Amino acid sequence: MTSVARRSRAIALLALAALSLLGVRLVVVQLIQGESLAAEGQKVRTQVSEVTPRRGSITDATGVVLADSVQAYHVAVNQVNIPAWVHYQVVDGEVTDTVLGTGAAEAAKLLAPLLEMNEAELGGMLIGTSTYRYLKKNVDPVTFRKIRALDIHGIEWESVYERTYPNGNTAAPIVGTINPEGHGQGLEAVYNDLLKGTPGEEAFEIAPNGAIIPGGKRTTVEPTNGATLRTTLHADLQHLVQTKLDERVAKHKADWGTVVVTEVSTGRVLVMADSGSTAPDPAKVQPVAGVQYAFEPGSVGKVVTVATALEKRVITPTSVFTVPYSLSPPDAGGPITDFHEHPTVPMTATGILAESSNTGTMLIAEKVTDEERRDLMLKFGFGAPTGIELPGEASGTVRPADQWVGRDRYVTMFGQAYTVNALQEATLMATIGNGGVRLDPRIIDSWTLPDGTVHKSDPIEPVQVLRSDTASQLLRMMESVVQDESGTGTPAKVDGYRLALKTGTADIFVDGVPGVVSTTAGVVPAEAPRLAVAVVLYNPKVGVLSSESAAPLFGEVATEAVRNLGVPASAEDPELYPTTP
Repeated sequence: MTSVARRSRAIALLALAALSLLGVRLVVVQLIQGESLAAEGQKVRTQVSEVTPRRGSITDATGVVLADSVQAYHVAVNQVNIPAWVHYQVVDGEVTDTVLGTGAAEAAKLLAPLLEMNEAELGGMLIGTSTYRYLKKNVDPVTFRKIRALDIHGIEWESVYERTYPNGNTAAPIVGTINPEGHGQGLEAVYNDLLKGTPGEEAFEIAPNGAIIPGGKRTTVEPTNGATLRTTLHADLQHLVQTKLDERVAKHKADWGTVVVTEVSTGRVLVMADSGSTAPDPAKVQPVAGVQYAFEPGSVGKVVTVATALEKRVITPTSVFTVPYSLSPPDAGGPITDFHEHPTVPMTATGILAESSNTGTMLIAEKVTDEERRDLMLKFGFGAPTGIELPGEASGTVRPADQWVGRDRYVTMFGQAYTVNALQEATLMATIGNGGVRLDPRIIDSWTLPDGTVHKSDPIEPVQVLRSDTASQLLRMMESVVQDESGTGTPAKVDGYRLALKTGTADIFVDGVPGVVSTTAGVVPAEAPRLAVAVVLYNPKVGVLSSESAAPLFGEVATEAVRNLGVPASAEDPELYPTTP
């Protein structure tokens, strides 16, 4: 064999060996390692992102939606791919060779009208090196479909949910808002963990140029949507009351106002209205004045003093007192007077309450101890949170009785030197209307999970505050506040309905300037209370007395409430206690 032949044979054998090795390697790669290598390659190309769950709705007691989540889309751009995009003309559904434009300029011209953006500014956002830059968030589905139809290579998107409030400012401070970080206010914040749901996962394959490979998106973990939260509010009535409240705040030039309506037999909050409410906006904090602002109840507090004396059986509704215009206790720092000057006159306990006599209330209070009065305040829920499912509740302040010194001791007898919030004031009246049984208020009825499971709020534990006969006597006495010609609550009258209520006007200072808190609280109908109502106008400048401002507002609210909720009219006239001997 010649040397040439031997070299040729050697080369052939080496080539054959190399081919054999390659063949073996090919078999290993394709048959043995193929699946694992393909998976590893896909893993390198694959990225994972969250799939946003649908945030749960918030509704009123009848199912009216107060907060909802609607499908929306975030539109983004891959700036690396946009320059290579060519816009071809389409004729009768067929793509032609005619070029209408290319790159960022053409894309901006087409997208700007749809995204409602400036074409030049949008064009600038399309240029750069980013593989994912947001152009606009929360684009509605109709607009998004038009964008997708343009088929612009380099335009990306992600599906999200936009929070909407279809009833605008109705109960807006209560509903609240939430931001992407989970911070907010109102029920949106308190029940965020329940409403937000659990995100899923979406995997997508990325090409070397950073673009998402067509068909490469897939959901790997399904999201769990949030629960639906049902409140005890009645949206229609809430809206009507907000309107009446805003009108009164404007008329009397008050700093703010609030109205609370509760269901006497259950403690359910049907209305919690704040003046000046606007549609929910994460950038604007809206306080819930009905629970977050505390104030001195003024003469509404006389109800507690009279209730204490009735409960201790040291007076009856017809007990007679000789009531002067002025009293001057030695430690009061000066005389304490009634609002209207009058001669010393005999009045029953009912008359004292009806005419809102400060001096008469002091005479009643002297028949019980300070500790007994304070104890009943606490039993009514003053000085402690009501437990309402809202953030930032101001529990009010009730100092120990041994700290009621000097003038403070006497003014606590008629609703000053301690504070309550409007919800506590409504609860006071609801307790009297419920036979002396206190039911702490609630604003959440239930929540429904995505699988349909309904969870009700925990039952409310009743607290016996007064004997039922004491509560009955108080109701009958408070009817005279409205029915007696000298009663301070006559402007609150509602045609066809008996009311039991108390007015109050407390002196305050606002930035060093004297002012008042005007309030009225009570129940309707008096003979079988269904609703407890508390209204507050803070620092009115016109018509400052409660009989001029808060009492008329009470009547307007009560009128709307009985109509809206179908409360039957009173069938019988009241049997009033005498106000004078």
